[in-house]
Amino acid sequence: MPELFDAVRPLPVTAAQYREQGWWRDGTFLDDLRDAAARVPDQRVIIDWRAEEGRAVTLTFAELADRVERFAAGLHELGVRQGEVVAFQLPDRWETAALTLACWRVGAVTMPISLRFGRREVGRMLASAAAVLLVTTDRRPSPEHVGALARLADGLPALRHHAVLGDASATGALDFDACLRAATRPAPQGTGLEPDEAATVLFTSGTTGSATAVVHSLNTLYAGVRRPLPLPPLAPGQPFPVLTPLSHGAGLRNGLLRPLVHRTSALYCDEWDAGRWLDLFSAYRTGALIAPPAMLEALAAEQRSRPRDLPAWEVVATMAASPSRELVDLLCRTLSGHVVNALGSTESGGILATSPTDPPERAARSVGRPQPGVELRTVPAGAPDQASAVQVRSPSTCLGTFDRDTGRLLWRAADTDGWFPTGDLMRPDGEGGLRYAGRAADRISGTTQLMIPVLDVETELREHPAVADVALVGYPAEHGDLPCAVVVPAGGRAPDLADLRAWLAGRGMTDWYWPTRVEVVPRFPRNELGKVRKNVLRDWLTGARPLPEADDDPTGPAPRPAD
Repeated sequence: MPELFDAVRPLPVTAAQYREQGWWRDGTFLDDLRDAAARVPDQRVIIDWRAEEGRAVTLTFAELADRVERFAAGLHELGVRQGEVVAFQLPDRWETAALTLACWRVGAVTMPISLRFGRREVGRMLASAAAVLLVTTDRRPSPEHVGALARLADGLPALRHHAVLGDASATGALDFDACLRAATRPAPQGTGLEPDEAATVLFTSGTTGSATAVVHSLNTLYAGVRRPLPLPPLAPGQPFPVLTPLSHGAGLRNGLLRPLVHRTSALYCDEWDAGRWLDLFSAYRTGALIAPPAMLEALAAEQRSRPRDLPAWEVVATMAASPSRELVDLLCRTLSGHVVNALGSTESGGILATSPTDPPERAARSVGRPQPGVELRTVPAGAPDQASAVQVRSPSTCLGTFDRDTGRLLWRAADTDGWFPTGDLMRPDGEGGLRYAGRAADRISGTTQLMIPVLDVETELREHPAVADVALVGYPAEHGDLPCAVVVPAGGRAPDLADLRAWLAGRGMTDWYWPTRVEVVPRFPRNELGKVRKNVLRDWLTGARPLPEADDDPTGPAPRPAD
């Protein structure tokens, strides 16, 4: 893995260009922390709400700096050295933030792993990255999962240690407090990561295939937090609510790195619950929200059901390819009078966004314009009415990507002059921005070999009164792929194929866009950000595997598709 990290280092000309433009720098986030601890030591930086304990743990900049040094000392005593990978599968707590910074302090590369990944996927991630240390809690996502990881560690030659935050006795792992909190000798100075070196490995959501590993440096992460969010700035002392997990790129940037750079504070909660979050928004008078549509929809529904005294947010932001008109209307009625839409990726951070000065309804039909420092170019479509594939180049785009299972290098910035193929399909929105048209991996060719506009069909089908949600998924046919509408019914009788085709005919939609098959499911398999895992639906339709019973159960039984 050190060889791969060396291979994705940025070219000197690229590093010089982004430094000259002010996007990259010679300092690091640890410098930001030390400076804040010296200048505003008693200013709050993290509010960590422990759901099970019903209390908050608050850290100031000085306290966070102290804990980072303690953890760094423990990592050094465990033998963690420059360029080695430290993996952790942890909830959103201050320990996760401090461990991240402590790894960079000793020169290690972090690999945060979502709690939604099962032991099979975690094992592959640990193996491909040659992780030397794994840190988990004693019972998240479950005691059985943690125990299975402890047994799995025996088959991973590179993995030297497994440390558990909580009761480590049942697993035979190291006690987190004993090996990381209690270290007494400070870590040597001068061992920290340089700003252009590989710093973290993040994993894509894997909604269209297997998860890809994404390598960022401290500077690509810095460029992402130097760029402002499409939200009003925080008031003095106002915490930012971190709804996306710290294991996700958006959570890492907004929940840890942005507060260090801008000397603000972040609010964590270690379990997702819409009602609890609304109570926290009210109690702490948080800044405005930016979150995936599924989270915002749950918050809006809970607020409509049991209203709280929320801050008067000027705007809330969806992190979505295209939120529905119904969701935008619901958010405007319950959370804020204005909605913006922002599109980003694990590989590049924020890419496009609508503006708070746009009409709120624009969020439902556009992903807006490129954010500062972001360049976009399109690959010509095969036909005039087809959406174009989009490539991005920016100072916040990753150094490279590699295959999760094999560790094989897939893409690096140095090979393409920094242009990264996003996998997104877009077309002009008629208002100077872009409209999202789908993922290239989700494209359905049809038997005509002309691409079916998946998102357009899904948008129209969601208007059907018997459809609560729908995903259009391709399945193999003799001369291409055919579209299957996988439907979550709204209640009562589920619509059949004739119902849906008649509905689209009534809307004037081109007939070869129409689904040729319908399957009904009670719910969609989703990832931690609420995205539908279409790769799982595709495998289910072809009989390759059953649907999971839960989002974190990749193999559990569920009804087979109809013959």
